[in-house]
Amino acid sequence: MKREGRTMAQPVRPRADPASEAARLRQVDSLRAIAILAVVVYHYAIFWTPAGNGDPLLPYGEALAWIPLAGEGHQGVYLFFIVSGFVITLSLRRAKSLGEFAVLRGIRLWPTLILCGSLTFAATTIFGPDTLRVSVTEYLVSLTFVPPAHVGKLMGVSGYTWLDGAYWTLWTEVRFYVLAGLMFFLSGGRFLTCWAVFFALSTWVGLLALAGVPLADPFARLIFAEHQPYFTIGIALAALRQGEDGGLVRAMYVLGIVVAIGYGVLGPGLAPHVPGLDYLIVSLLVFGLGTLGTLSTRRLPVLSWGGAVLVGQASYAYYLLHQNFGLAMLSALGVRGVAGMIVVQALVLGVSIALTLYLEAPLRRALRRQVRGFPAPVRAGE
Repeated sequence: MKREGRTMAQPVRPRADPASEAARLRQVDSLRAIAILAVVVYHYAIFWTPAGNGDPLLPYGEALAWIPLAGEGHQGVYLFFIVSGFVITLSLRRAKSLGEFAVLRGIRLWPTLILCGSLTFAATTIFGPDTLRVSVTEYLVSLTFVPPAHVGKLMGVSGYTWLDGAYWTLWTEVRFYVLAGLMFFLSGGRFLTCWAVFFALSTWVGLLALAGVPLADPFARLIFAEHQPYFTIGIALAALRQGEDGGLVRAMYVLGIVVAIGYGVLGPGLAPHVPGLDYLIVSLLVFGLGTLGTLSTRRLPVLSWGGAVLVGQASYAYYLLHQNFGLAMLSALGVRGVAGMIVVQALVLGVSIALTLYLEAPLRRALRRQVRGFPAPVRAGE
């Protein structure tokens, strides 16, 4: 089967040095560092305070609500989705089969999830807070990437929740992997075309859901229509990175941004509203950084910094631990102030880096060796 893009003309430029190209791709990890730090600021400055959507669990209340753009820090997740669209497209083009791609994804995701999920379950069970404690069933279901609420409904039980609310993005990511993998290996080399059609259909379903059309909303949620634009932007950026700058790719990139902003300004009944300045600034930062970090042909001063790359490589473990595990540590240590929270988060980040370097990475390499013929990662943090 021909792989899309393999027979297309290469861009007219000198062949990049493999070492320097790898170094530039490592800058993508820095995008993950920016994304996770934005999410952490949002959770510890806004979300777990009386002004946020979560329970007011932070002992210092709204003391950090003054931080500029903190209320839009959740858009760091959207930057994660753009990076995911970019990296998964490169990974698909290097995989030999759908089965290989699926196993590689499992090797990348499951060991860290099991380890960090177990740490979170133990910490919240022992130290609380009470509102973060979950049952053994919820803990085990959370390790499957499937929402516990869905499993609870099948079992006739209501009220099941994620082990950690941040896990909702894993469910979204896994559905993206499944759809992208199937389209890539079953499309006969027309992955970009198939994804563009799917993106158009998902946008239409998403608009129907906003308009209140019956049954459109659950279907839009199933195909994660609201988040499709970010994955689409990432896919387009990967194609551009590899020299495919045709009209379809440019249209996917531009329309991805337009549709993403559209979801931010449209409410129920398709009623438009004027977004706040913070929303617009952070949205532009997400699109701008995602584009700059993936397409830059030279090393960038900030994104090439080793510390940012390291945090980005550990961002998956840190994402899984920063919230409920971090809150449990605040409770266990009796932390009352902002300074104590910063120290705890620094420790959680340190633990995440150690887990990544000394457990996750060696285990991933060992598992890859057990499955012969699997290629090395696109980047250290893939």
